[in-house]
Amino acid sequence: MIGPTAGGKDSFLARLQNREIPRVHSNSALAEKVKSFRVKLALSNRRLVDITCKGVINIGGESDYRDAPSGWLTVCQDADVVFYIMTVDDLCKQRFRKGRRIRQDLEWLQTALPHLKPGVLIHILINKIDGQIESHTDYQALAEELAHDLAELDKTVRSVLQPYEASYAGATLISMKNKQIYTRAINIVFRAVYSAFHETEARRKAR
Repeated sequence: MIGPTAGGKDSFLARLQNREIPRVHSNSALAEKVKSFRVKLALSNRRLVDITCKGVINIGGESDYRDAPSGWLTVCQDADVVFYIMTVDDLCKQRFRKGRRIRQDLEWLQTALPHLKPGVLIHILINKIDGQIESHTDYQALAEELAHDLAELDKTVRSVLQPYEASYAGATLISMKNKQIYTRAINIVFRAVYSAFHETEARRKAR
């Protein structure tokens, strides 16, 4: 789990462990190891997710942590899936444009990918969608606006990650705070990662 500070990494970790999310944000220590834990989840398509997360490392979101020798690369090096966590505010303000923070992180991922495990997947979680929903009354207009911004993000990610764009397993709007939205979104996330993982395996066997 990587991404800018206050994006929701600690909250996502808590949700996966079926714990209450932190009420107060605190910066994570550099490369803080997390004890192995099990994730059991029944998806809406009746598939059961039952996995053990091992070697989880939590890390701060500041760019100094990203670029440190024992920073984000250490976290991602042995990962099967890298979750990049940003916020819906980052999406709406298009911080994935050139020179902005999300874009810089995507460019970092592109340079890091050759040093990660073959077949590693990257999935983007766009947190705090509950705040956008609560502050709008015209939900159709909000849906159209978000769809446009998501399409722009998707296009940018695929372009920036070349020639490793096959590692990208999509982006999902989510809320760590709102349990109902989280439950719906995590279904989408796991289905996307599951499908991408098996597509990668199929390509590898076909070679």
